[in-house]
Amino acid sequence: MKKAARKSSAKRKVAPKRKVTLKRKVAKVTPGSVRAEAVTSDSDITKGAGFARTVIYVHGIGNKPSPSVLKCQWDHALFGFDLGERSRLAYWVNRAYYPNPETGNCGSGDRISLETQPTGEGLTVKEHMAAVTLEEEVKAVATRKSDKDKLLSIAETMERANDRGSGVTAASVEAKVFPFLPQPIREWITRQLVRAFLRDVNDYMYVDARRDVMKKSLLDRLDVGGGPFVVVAHSQGSMIAYDVLCGLDPNKYKVPLFVTVGSPLGVDEVQDQIRKLTGQKTLKKPACVDQWMNFADIIDPVASDKNLSGDYVPAADITDTIVRNLDSPKSPHSGTGYLGLAVVQAAVRKVVDTSLFQRVAPFLIAKDLVHDMENDGQSRHKTLIELTSPAHDDVRTIEERRIEVTTILRESATKRNISHADLRIENLRRYVAADLTRSETETLATEGGIHQKSVERIWKNAAKGAYLDVSVDTVQARTAHAGYNARGKNIDWAVLDTGVVHHPHFKQFKNIVAEFDCTSVGPPTQGAAVDLHGHGTHVAGIIAGCYDIEGAGGEKRIFTGLAPEAKLHIYKVLDHNGNGEDAWIIKALDHIADLNDKSDTQRIQGVNLSLGGTFDPSVFGCGHSPLCNELRRLWRQGVVVVLAAGNEGFAVLQSATGTVNANMALSIGDPANLDEAIAVGSVHKEKPHTYGVSYFSSRGPTADGRQKPDLVAPGERINSCRHDFKGGKPTVDGLYVAMSGTSMAAPHVSGMVASFLSARREFIGYPDTVKELLIASCTDLKRDRPQQGAGMPNLTKMLLNS
Repeated sequence: MKKAARKSSAKRKVAPKRKVTLKRKVAKVTPGSVRAEAVTSDSDITKGAGFARTVIYVHGIGNKPSPSVLKCQWDHALFGFDLGERSRLAYWVNRAYYPNPETGNCGSGDRISLETQPTGEGLTVKEHMAAVTLEEEVKAVATRKSDKDKLLSIAETMERANDRGSGVTAASVEAKVFPFLPQPIREWITRQLVRAFLRDVNDYMYVDARRDVMKKSLLDRLDVGGGPFVVVAHSQGSMIAYDVLCGLDPNKYKVPLFVTVGSPLGVDEVQDQIRKLTGQKTLKKPACVDQWMNFADIIDPVASDKNLSGDYVPAADITDTIVRNLDSPKSPHSGTGYLGLAVVQAAVRKVVDTSLFQRVAPFLIAKDLVHDMENDGQSRHKTLIELTSPAHDDVRTIEERRIEVTTILRESATKRNISHADLRIENLRRYVAADLTRSETETLATEGGIHQKSVERIWKNAAKGAYLDVSVDTVQARTAHAGYNARGKNIDWAVLDTGVVHHPHFKQFKNIVAEFDCTSVGPPTQGAAVDLHGHGTHVAGIIAGCYDIEGAGGEKRIFTGLAPEAKLHIYKVLDHNGNGEDAWIIKALDHIADLNDKSDTQRIQGVNLSLGGTFDPSVFGCGHSPLCNELRRLWRQGVVVVLAAGNEGFAVLQSATGTVNANMALSIGDPANLDEAIAVGSVHKEKPHTYGVSYFSSRGPTADGRQKPDLVAPGERINSCRHDFKGGKPTVDGLYVAMSGTSMAAPHVSGMVASFLSARREFIGYPDTVKELLIASCTDLKRDRPQQGAGMPNLTKMLLNS
């Protein structure tokens, strides 16, 4: 019985369904075809063209991978790359049904793996299907008889699609497609899809709490702004999207294009329930939508009736297109199989702002932050909000922009009955750090970025971590101490690390002159910056200080920093576990810049950062992260910046035959990839020519092709101050401990430069010249430049050359 005949009942006063032949829209499918796509005319999709800023996805039935992976799958299928903030996902998987997310990656595709989906009885779908009839399946899903009857009718409608050839009149196409899929296999696929559909559609139709969750998943992605929107909905997601869009104010929400793929919105019983839920007698295109385009595979049973333009009005704004899903016939309902079709891609691309949907395009929210928030939209994420700079057409000060941003955040929190304290707002020089939820971040991007132009970017407040007597001679520092009196006197160096303890090593020259804790909300707290980790104390001891001690055999041993008399300004930017964040580091850099600005002479001549982390080159230019930008400003103020290159030069990789140990090129971390800095790799402390570059030391070049590290210094088993030293008679083992890493190599260079500047004060304030002299005086270890840089520094030679 034809669908049009069923809907002609006198009891139903709905718009009659016009007969559709779809001749213009149907792609000709020939034997051996890989893709069968319809051709859509430009007139179908010109409404609202060029306006859409954001694509919102609403997924379909069954289990799914984690939200960030599913979003990435759809991005890659539709555009070929990760869209970042340009796309959002309404995610509504019921984890009570599917406790574990589907495994997958960006390239694996959104296909329903029904054979292995668990059922309520602990059986796989395949096992379950063999034991349970359709009627029993429906009985297990629904509770009321009327609901069971409706679900059974839907299931039978979808299963009949195999017998009547999907209910369309394009018989010639049908005949060409079906021979590729034998009837028994087609029936088996249909049964799987129908049973997966029943559970989720029951929840949407008859379980109010679950329907609210589904609708809220989409409303949350719309309410934060960022439109106009393209809404792309698959399978049951099209029911959710239609329901939500029908309730939106068209004056507030603009949807130039609504795309449905594999949609059940043509099924009679689904339409009956949609009428009840939306309060419509005649089903209409949502008022906020300009154009509605529907795509359905010829053998997709979920889209058993593929013609929506005869059921929804005005028909002129609705276009039905029969296609061959790229994953058909084995997976005719595949979400990414639909989105990968050229006809679907063209439809979306014609209505979006082309400048925003490029691989390299302007953005407000960094891609790595989008990824984290997609997976966990309710939790608070550490963000770093970059303020726009004053321009000739906008003379607002940085402070005025900061006030606008914090006002938006606090007003947003007030509307949600959230305490302002939960935001943990930190005011930095050019940034505002805050702990924000996904909706707060997206609201800020819309109001503070698009509208008020106060927000330049919203970055992930990235995590940073610590990079874990003989070496002084290796770099010729002891000779320089004696021959040139280059001992760091009257030089001030900042150490940004885990803090410090007042070790006997620092007592003779009173090296520790200031301590600041930057790990709590608010300005740096002056006072004790206690080191319960040990990394910062060890680093500080390599730079400065001196201590004479009796060795185990009674011999006198002298433990001396590279610049024994230098003054150290300690900034605690890493916590007791050696972990930190960009905002804490930038807070310290702001404080150093302020000290120099307010001093008649340069107060602090250099900084050491034996820390770092990974970075995503698709988010920002290499060496241009927020942290790098602030370090660059400090360098241009005249401060020497010394950075650990990182310990990512060695990795254990997983292969088909097991694990493989590998040395990794292009492993320079952030901020060591900054050009205006001295990035230091590691070599053996006693025999650098023999053993060369440490196996763990990060290798260059940088991701954008610049030479890094700049040089290498001793970083293997370096003895320096122990933070947990005990009282009583001092012993070498009780006061000092060996650590390895580029974290230990960087302070060697910091101490060398501090010693150099104490003897060559005319170079204070000229970090570029200092770097040139340092590199020119290096000893070539005859290793590759991407591993050793210019080689190992030589303080005596540096002094001779200047």
